[in-house]
Amino acid sequence: MTFDAKVPTELKEIQKWFASIITRPIDSNSKMMPISPSGLKMIDEARKYILPSPTMQADQRIQIYNQQYWWRLITILQENFPLVTCLFGYDGFNQTIAVPYLVKYPPSHWSLNLLGSTLLKWVEEDYEGDDKALVFDAVAVDYAYNDCFFAEKKEALNFSIVHVEELSVKKITLQPHVHLFELDYNLFEFRSKMLEQPVEYWIENDFPPLTKGKFYFILYRNRQDYILSDTLDHVAYQILERFSQGSSIDGICEWLEAQDEKTCETASLNMQKWFQDWTALQILSLE
Repeated sequence: MTFDAKVPTELKEIQKWFASIITRPIDSNSKMMPISPSGLKMIDEARKYILPSPTMQADQRIQIYNQQYWWRLITILQENFPLVTCLFGYDGFNQTIAVPYLVKYPPSHWSLNLLGSTLLKWVEEDYEGDDKALVFDAVAVDYAYNDCFFAEKKEALNFSIVHVEELSVKKITLQPHVHLFELDYNLFEFRSKMLEQPVEYWIENDFPPLTKGKFYFILYRNRQDYILSDTLDHVAYQILERFSQGSSIDGICEWLEAQDEKTCETASLNMQKWFQDWTALQILSLE
């Protein structure tokens, strides 16, 4: 934790104590832990830092901040990860995902829009359920929807400004709001069906079937700032993957020359239409 060098030592100690208390998990009854990190009873330690009010003791006053910290952050995580919340239910999500995640990775940015940006990392490191692969993908897709809404939109590729000949050497990239997915099931269809019902519905009812297979998706924000998803042909997905890393048309052609005949044939038949569609959707930009 860093502090402004001009902050008085006493104030710094109060801030550190305050953060150490409010970031500790509350119990199942939303009560603050009765013992402080120092080992003292909270009812005694709180008096060192907080004055009582006419109606509340010092420990009761800090408990309000402790409760609000957790209620607020958990609610935002539920909103940012609706599919994951449906998979677990509110209580299961809170106890299995939200609380252990926030204990390990408390928010470090002023904007709560970014809350959950490291949840995928937490799932990879700490989640041990048998459904880890599904939970990992659900977190990735949920977060992509949230990121897609807030991500920057750069100036789109415009043929009236850049001639086709120049594109052979200029590097093209995807807009920051574009996300690509390669999945072993149709998670986007599954997500849509899950979100048609309230979270509580899935506690008593079976999940919709999860169609297995190889699926490729693009998630993006259109000109009207609506978030949309589409399925992709495998070759189209591979080309967009290369654009996501920054590639010129010449670079794509060189890559295609090294691919099998079927891939080259598919690209030859569809490349012009794909490029027109991607340009119309404004998902391409010059690096």
